[in-house]
Parts: sequence; structure tokens; C-alpha cells
Amino acid sequence: MSKDSSYQRVRSHLSYLGLGAASERLAPALEAAEQKKPAYAEFLDRLLGAEVEATEQRRLERRLRLAGFPHQKALEQFDFSAQPGLDRKLVDELATLRFVSEHSNVLLIGPPGIGKTMLAVALARKAVEAGYRGYYTTAADLVARTSKAAAEGRWQATMRFWAGPGRRRARLPAAARRGRLAPLPGRQPPL
Repeated sequence: MSKDSSYQRVRSHLSYLGLGAASERLAPALEAAEQKKPAYAEFLDRLLGAEVEATEQRRLERRLRLAGFPHQKALEQFDFSAQPGLDRKLVDELATLRFVSEHSNVLLIGPPGIGKTMLAVALARKAVEAGYRGYYTTAADLVARTSKAAAEGRWQATMRFWAGPGRRRARLPAAARRGRLAPLPGRQPPL
């Protein structure tokens, strides 16, 4: 069995298994391995590490695309000097994303043009980069879509959408669970 046929078979197997990045990096990895003579496990670790890295990058790009952010500015681009009243320590605390793991809400309130949307999107982007899913919408769009869904009998499906994948039922705000928030008169949210 020749080296070339083994090489082609390995590339074919990698491609068949959907390991495109490993398949593309196989030739340079083999050349480096011939020179450096790494252990088999080390060689595989490097080759598969490249595949894992490529997969993580594709997943991040997909989450960012599906989030529908109006811009792609990072938190580091926020101009704190333009808003001297903004508590930088609080923003730094929010940037740790502890509020996400605690299932807490963040509410940004203020007049137009002070950077609320940019700050919210930057925090959401940071969460998406950390592996969470995010979705950008306006309050008006949220109300319109939810009201329309309730009128069409799709309240539960819409709540599942807003809750995101992996959750069987939307966690409604406390006011909704107490009956103070209903989708439309005559219709009850799922409890």
C-alpha cells in the first residue's frame, strides 16, 4: 500500500466524517510530523484541534448571524467619555455575564441617543461569543409579534421561540404568572 493511497484514503475519511478543516490541514500536518516526529496522540491532538477550532468559529458566526444584531460593535468600542454618568464598574460587572448564568434581567433606561442599544448589543454579543444564543428585537416588534401570535392561536409557540431552543416552555415574567399580564383579553398565557 503506497503512502499516496493511504493519504487519499485518510483525506476521504475525514471529508466523509465532515471534518473538512482536518482534511485541509492534513498535508501540512503530515509534513510537520515527518520533521518533528511527535507522538501519535500529539499529532492527532493538533489535527483534531484545528477541526474543533474551525467548528467553534462556524458556530459563533451562525449564532451572530441568527442574533440579528443591528451592528457588530464590541463592548470595548463603547465610548464611556461620551456618557460620564455611566457607572463603568457596573458595565464591567455586566460584562462578566454573571446575570446570564443567574437568569437575571438587565434593563437599560434613558433618553434617546445615549447608547442604550449599543451597550445592550455589545453585552449580548459578548454573551454570544461566550457560547450563549442571543436575539435582537425592539420592544415594538416584540409586542406586535406576540400579540399577532396570540390572536392567531400561536401564543405557546411564540413563547417557545422567545425562550430559545432547549427549553420546553417559556418562563413568563412573574406578572404574567400572577395573571397581571395576558396576551389579549379572553386568552390566558400558558402557566
